[in-house]
Amino acid sequence: MWERDRDFTDEERKTALAHVYGQVASCRALSRVLREVAGEIDLPSHSTFWRWHMDDVDVRDNLARARLNGVEAHLEEAMEIADTPKTGLVVTSKQDKDGNEVEETRREDMLGHRRLQVDTRIKRAQMIAPRKYGPKLDLTSDGERVVLDDVARSARLAAIFAAIEKQRSGSDEDGDERAD
Repeated sequence: MWERDRDFTDEERKTALAHVYGQVASCRALSRVLREVAGEIDLPSHSTFWRWHMDDVDVRDNLARARLNGVEAHLEEAMEIADTPKTGLVVTSKQDKDGNEVEETRREDMLGHRRLQVDTRIKRAQMIAPRKYGPKLDLTSDGERVVLDDVARSARLAAIFAAIEKQRSGSDEDGDERAD
């Protein structure tokens, strides 16, 4: 096993970083990648990698790209999991008429297990790329787009600014001073 917290040559650093980016892009967690020793590739320790990350904009950008690619790979996995039924055994214990415990076994689709796998991958995608995969906000009124003409928009903005000014001035709705 090689020493992992040491100085890397430029060539060793490029090789290690390429391996890390490739693994992260294929859905592996960065911490798992950094813990492994991959054959002939000498990977840096966590502290060495994060020092490279802090010192080099290219490392930050490439890691961000690899994570986004990993999200795409995770979503492809989610689609595959959703489309592929998995049959498993469900074992339930029951008591018969005499009070003896009897195990009942049946084969069925492991729907709950697959749903958990799909949901986990989707939530990870939402965390890594919230703008692209996060929940969409409905900024309408009951599903209909709100359209204001210039007069209504001006009146609404004036009311908002008046409320802000009233709050800044320290008076409540009756014109009394706020008690802090």
